Amino acid sequence: MSNSDPDGSSVSSINKQIDQLTQFGLDDDSRARFCRILSSNDGLVPGRIGRVDGISNYVHCGDVDYRAVSTFARIAHDADFEIEPVQPTVGDWVLVHPDFQTERHEIELVLPRKSLLKRKRAMRGDEEGDNQLLAANIETVFIAQSASYLNSSRLERELAVVWDSGACPVVVLTKSDIVGQDEMDEALDELLTIALDVEVIPVSGITGTGTDALQQFLQPGQTVALLGASGVGKSTLVNHLMGEEVMDTGEIRESDTRGRHTTTTRQLLSLPSGAALIDTPGIRSIGLSSGSEKALLKTFSEVEKYLGQCRFRDCAHSGELGCAIGDAIESGELIAERFESYKQMLREIEFEQTKNDPALKTAHQMRMKKIARSHRQRSKLDKKQQR
Repeated sequence: MSNSDPDGSSVSSINKQIDQLTQFGLDDDSRARFCRILSSNDGLVPGRIGRVDGISNYVHCGDVDYRAVSTFARIAHDADFEIEPVQPTVGDWVLVHPDFQTERHEIELVLPRKSLLKRKRAMRGDEEGDNQLLAANIETVFIAQSASYLNSSRLERELAVVWDSGACPVVVLTKSDIVGQDEMDEALDELLTIALDVEVIPVSGITGTGTDALQQFLQPGQTVALLGASGVGKSTLVNHLMGEEVMDTGEIRESDTRGRHTTTTRQLLSLPSGAALIDTPGIRSIGLSSGSEKALLKTFSEVEKYLGQCRFRDCAHSGELGCAIGDAIESGELIAERFESYKQMLREIEFEQTKNDPALKTAHQMRMKKIARSHRQRSKLDKKQQR
């Protein structure tokens, strides 16, 4: 790699390379960063990761695509001396150092991410689950839920991981063409208690009904990720947005009107509108990462206003005197199931934070024992009152 002071032709060449990335959702900030880096590094090629296959990355670089490894990839900080290794993922803006002699192309730099969608993978046997990176640099996440099979507990988790990513969630209620109006109204009413301050858009990937409302999020320079369980109609929706069949779609099971799993890898697609779409495979479980408390409070915003309002600071919210949470549930201002979901997900986050710190782990275990004891006492009291 050499440093040089580019003349007019070099600047024109750099701009041409960068302009070719417009079809992949290039935004103004990433364009400016690419220009700044390439003006002093003439051996690098700008691009965006379109797919990750094991240890190699499929990078879109305009008229040339590279299959590149990322052994020494680092974040491109403004300070050259600041080195931060990074694991690239789909949607990352990168700079590739091509080597045509060995055909071993290397991702050297990754632009700073403005958002990162990730989830905690479940434990497998004795192995601890780790964070799986799903998509980077996205403005919006379409959370696909089927109108014929609304999974409220999963949706709560999906909303939390999206808020935690830095992107904005939009609930896309798919398969509107196979449910009646009463069933649709029931699903929309339920979503009013779950997707607080989140736009909900009923659509049909088959007929196209409702999809016009999605176009506001699919403008040039924007990137949208699609998240949802297997069989909720993601592939059908992608085909409609692309204007052609680029994804295999599974037949609908008559038993539960759910489709079969078809998408097998995360990949970035260029939409006719000029936006980029990152499709993800159906994810069976969605765990929350350490540090997701703010996202959790945003997901359960109706719970937040009662926290810290209890009579006692160490209130376990399990029937204690002066518990603001209990009073709100009793008066109907707060849904008990929502608060239980909040507590479960908060315990999950706290466990992730404390599992590698013996002192914090002990304190967490003591707190859980106290909560369990309070639950047992409340259960005994309820049984006495029923007699």
